[in-house]
This record gives sequence, C-alpha cells and structure tokens, in this order.
Amino acid sequence: MTRSLNFQQIQAFKAVMESGTTTRAAQMLNTTQPSISRRLAELRQATGLELFDLHNGRLRPTREGQQLYRSVRQHFEGLEHIETAVRVLRKSGTGVLRIGSTPTLAAGLLPRVIAPFMRQHPSIYINLQTHGTPQLKEYLSQGLLDFVLTTGHIEHSDVITTTLLQTHAVCLLPREHTLTQCNALKPDQLRTQRLILLDENDDIMIAMREHLQLQPGHADLAVETNSSLTICALVAAGSA
Repeated sequence: MTRSLNFQQIQAFKAVMESGTTTRAAQMLNTTQPSISRRLAELRQATGLELFDLHNGRLRPTREGQQLYRSVRQHFEGLEHIETAVRVLRKSGTGVLRIGSTPTLAAGLLPRVIAPFMRQHPSIYINLQTHGTPQLKEYLSQGLLDFVLTTGHIEHSDVITTTLLQTHAVCLLPREHTLTQCNALKPDQLRTQRLILLDENDDIMIAMREHLQLQPGHADLAVETNSSLTICALVAAGSA
C-alpha cells in the first residue's frame, strides 16, 4: 500500500457498491460523478487492488471488491451504532428506555405492553430496535440497549437473563393440509414435507435442522427467512 486510505475514498467505494453506478453514488453523497471516479482511482492506487471491472459498460465488483465491502460494511455498522446511541441520548432529557426485540415479539406483544406504560410514564422516551437475537446480544453487550425481549437464547457474562414463558413451538399449515387433522405434531412427521423455516440464527430452528438433518439447499427446504411474520404470510398465500 503506497498511500494511506481516507474516509472519502471508503465512503465513495461503499456508495458505488450499494448504488451500482458512480452517478447514483454521487447523488447519494451529494457530490459529482468525476469526484466519485477520482476517489475510486485513489482507493485502487492506495490498496493496490482491482476492486471493479467493466462488464457491458457497467462497473462490476471483483472478488476483492466484494470482500473489502464486507469489511467496510462492518465498519459503517459500528458508526451507525454510535449514531443511534447519540440520537437516543439527545432525544430526551427526562428519561430514555432502550428496548431491543425480535420482530415477532415487537409486532405481537410489545405494542400491548408499551401503550399502557406510556400512559403511566408520559415523560419517558422509548427507543425500540428490532433485530435477530445475535444482533440484540451484541447491542446489549455494547450498552446500546437497556433490555432485550427475544425468543432466542443469550449468554453473556454482563447480562442477566430471565425466562418469562416456555411454550410449545407452532407449526403453521394451509387449511387443506393433511397434517391439520393432527392435534399435535412431532418433528419426524415433517421429514417428507416442504418446509418454510427461520434462518440458522434461531435456536429452535438449529435444533430442528439437526434433528431432521437439513442443510441449505435440501430438497425439502422450500423457503428460508429471518421473520416469523413472513412465514405466516407465505403459508397463508399457499407457499408451503
């Protein structure tokens, strides 16, 4: 590396990766297209890497460019965490409650809890973040959240966990499905079914995948998603 990288070069690279063209990247950053091109050229010279090649007149990231973008994305996520913390702290001087939740609980349970809480404590500002359990764990360990409500499992030396409820898992089925005749289902009954599952970050799904020996691309794995609400919509639409 012949020169040090600077923020403007990294920012331009990120914008091009996310927008697809130097013109749209310039619009995102409120600058000019030649300025974006110049910063990309400086970045290429500083790193010694070919980050893009031309394909049918358009920029296409190389393997090195894709790998660099993953590192850049992690860096900017850290900046976004800081910006989130600043916004929360600046929003209210009378009190802030920072809540993290998985999407299903945030949509189904928390509104019924937050509404009466706000009536009792009108001066409290609530910041609610919805993420998967791994991201919530990271935010909690960094002190960006006060508490987390999740269907997953969190272990951390600085975190106190409390189980609020244990219940059976639910299998969603189209109305005409043959398994609707069963009062309860066992995992083995799903071996021959086309499945819509949560992704591998969900604790229940990890156990189910191991039991059913499911791998990505498995013939019986129809759809993967990170949202239970999406699964409900897909089953209702007949995707299962």
